[in-house]
Amino acid sequence: MKHVFTAARILLGMLMLIGGVNGFYQFMDVPEFHPFMKILVESGYLYVVKALEVIAAILLLTNKKVPLALFLITPVVVNIALFHLFLDPRNPVGGILAVIFTGILLWQHRQKLLAIIEAD
Repeated sequence: MKHVFTAARILLGMLMLIGGVNGFYQFMDVPEFHPFMKILVESGYLYVVKALEVIAAILLLTNKKVPLALFLITPVVVNIALFHLFLDPRNPVGGILAVIFTGILLWQHRQKLLAIIEAD
């Protein structure tokens, strides 16, 4: 099971790093923006999200502060999945993979993450 967790961590880190860096320096083709995504890009909001992706990716790939990386990246992954589910279903593969990898890592680190919720 250790190898599954390691693979999920590395694959999620690579997925987030590629997606995050591509948001700043477009090296992969991106389909025509959905109108909602266009608003996010023009407002500058998406750059904050992409910065979070890159920061979390570095933490995941270096295996440092993985619970913190999950804390940062889980809302982003949920929004990616919901965006592709409800607004732009053209290419949901990255979102589906991100949800799967994030779920695996959340399960691995559930005790540390539950401590945040249970704290008084």
